[in-house]
Order: sequence, then C-alpha cells, then structure tokens
Amino acid sequence: MALAPDDAPWYRRFRMLLGIYVIAMVFGMREFVLARNRPAVDPETEEWSRMADVVARINPGDVDTDYLLALEALKAGDVAGFRRHLETALLDKHAKHNDIILRAYAQHLFTTNADYRQVNEWLNRWRMNHPASGEGFEIPLGSGPSGPADEVALQREFDAVDWLLRHELVPPSGDVSPQWRVVVYFRPAMEIDIREAVAAVSILALPPAQRGQFRVTCLSLENCQRVPR
Repeated sequence: MALAPDDAPWYRRFRMLLGIYVIAMVFGMREFVLARNRPAVDPETEEWSRMADVVARINPGDVDTDYLLALEALKAGDVAGFRRHLETALLDKHAKHNDIILRAYAQHLFTTNADYRQVNEWLNRWRMNHPASGEGFEIPLGSGPSGPADEVALQREFDAVDWLLRHELVPPSGDVSPQWRVVVYFRPAMEIDIREAVAAVSILALPPAQRGQFRVTCLSLENCQRVPR
C-alpha cells in the first residue's frame, strides 16, 4: 500500500486507523444493542445453573460467585447453604460493593426471625454502603388489608416512621407468594429500626375501633404490644 504524502489531508494519512476505528464502533454498537434487547437470565432456568457453575470454576474466590452459589443452594431447598454462601461473602470476605448480597442477607435474617439487632445491623450496613439504592424490603402481611379503612390505618402508621420513604402493598400471587406483603422503601442517610415497620403493620391486628386510641410498639420482631397513643 502506497503511503500518503506528508502534505496530504489528515484523513488520507490516517485512513487505515479510521477504518479500524469505524469497524470497531460498528461491532461495539451491535453488541450493545444485542445485550440491551437480550432478556435477563432467569435464576430458575438451567441456563442460570450452567452460568453459575462456569463462574464458580473461573472465579471461585469472588463474592459475586458466592451470591450465585447462594441462589443455587436456595433453588435446591438448602437454606443452610444459602446462608453459608452469603456469610462467606459478607463475614469472611467483607463484601461491601454488592448491593444485592447485603440486602438479601438482611432480608434472609428478617424472614428467618433472627434477632432484630442483627437485622438492623445488616439493613443499616446495606443502606450505608448503598444509600442511593432504590430496592425495597419485604414484610409479610398475612391476610392483608380487608378494605380501605385498613389501608388508611397502615398509611398513618407508616407516615410516623421517619426513615420510611414509602410503601407498596403486594397482593397474594398464587403458590409463589400466597400471602399479602408490604414492600418498604427507605430514606437515605437515616438509621433504620425494623421494629418500627413491624409495629406499623401490626396495627391491622387491632380492632378498627381501637386504632384511634392505641398504637403498637415492638420490643422484638415477635414481641409486640398495644400502648395508648
């Protein structure tokens, strides 16, 4: 290939580099578009399990690998294995960057009725390291609100919790989630005491006629009692 003279325009002297750059940009955009349009891998599929196995072989010491293995254990019904993998990532490797692991561990502690101080510790660690996270935290509601009056009562109690930004009621969904849930969302840079949210949802246990006179306070996640307002 003949070289362009020194006084040739810049685009002639660097036309080969420009061609390579354009081709790379085209392929890069193509991969970006394909990745955007490709559906996320469902954790319940065989494809996810194969991916988890490959990642575990390639990078066994990474905390994200621990999270994938935790999900695999949970799929197999191995709750102890699920917790073990999360604790390996969080306690042994001191993971902070993974928003999902921190939240999942706090949610697991809450769901398994751990001491509220443990739940508070990991909820606050999650929020301290990821204050901009928009993810919520689930609290079971049992039979849920029976009508608008119950929803108004819940709203009033949640409004009194300083760290709570908003909540979302989620109705039962077949066998996947057979009971009502409430998903709570957090204000940034505020300390969380999950007992306050448990007390708020426990207002539904009081007869409607008593809700104006009494509120609920919780000493633990299971020890709640009514007190005068």
